[in-house]
Amino acid sequence: MILSKTQSEEFIDKSIIDILGKGKVNFRYIFIFILLSVNLFANDNVLLFKPYTASVFEPRIGSVINLTQDNLRLDIGSSFDLFRNKLSNELTYSIGGDFFTYTRLRSETNFKFPVETSDYYFGINSAANFKLFEQDFSSRLRLAHISSHLVDGYSIAGKFLKSPFSYSREFIDLSLALNKQSELLDYRIYTGFIYVYHTLPIDVNTFIPYIGVDFSKNIIKEIAISGGLDLRKGESDIVNIASQLGFNIKLYKEFGIFLGYYKYFGSSVHGMFYKEKDNYDGIGFQIIYF
Repeated sequence: MILSKTQSEEFIDKSIIDILGKGKVNFRYIFIFILLSVNLFANDNVLLFKPYTASVFEPRIGSVINLTQDNLRLDIGSSFDLFRNKLSNELTYSIGGDFFTYTRLRSETNFKFPVETSDYYFGINSAANFKLFEQDFSSRLRLAHISSHLVDGYSIAGKFLKSPFSYSREFIDLSLALNKQSELLDYRIYTGFIYVYHTLPIDVNTFIPYIGVDFSKNIIKEIAISGGLDLRKGESDIVNIASQLGFNIKLYKEFGIFLGYYKYFGSSVHGMFYKEKDNYDGIGFQIIYF
């Protein structure tokens, strides 16, 4: 059975409530939700500025199974270029939006995954590809909001294991990347910073610099080795280290899937646990666009 776009959107709306609003989740609904998301988002979703590979604050559709603890991360969402204009052979710019969630679920038997916490990210962005000093550069400016929430999967007998609180951030994220392509390796080196101009609670870092690198190497036409490393300032002045390495597998036109290994060390990416540290290995997948 093939659902129409309207039917798919209605199913996704219901699925969001099922996935994020109830304490336990059946994995098959998550899988169906991801497939329908691809059905809606796959058409013409090649972005002028591709999300950074290893950064945890990028839009994704996929999941990471934590091998160190009994939980997993579920990512739902995407970025869109709403407007794009080519001013010259050396300058193209776009304006778009980011809308996604990243959610922590506890792993239990019988494919049940109580939802513990979920973070919501949305904002607008502007990106540009340009030449400078005969080199290919790209840049992106994001104006965005993050809020974080405990969900009833993080409770026992109706009581949360820790007290929830208001967590929200409004910020500016500016980055610059050098893009290099060769027969040996394609890679992107980037740097940038986040400036948080409004936050609850107030005891969080308001200036967050970061650097990173992405790379890929074709093995055959439809399969490439892909990886990335992202370093940025975390809470308590520690350095957050996020990396991933695996395979990009092209399945259909511009659409494919990444399968690989994830490593993270640093402050928890979830606002409800921002003072806590995470150190884990994971395996997972995500939908990608070439």
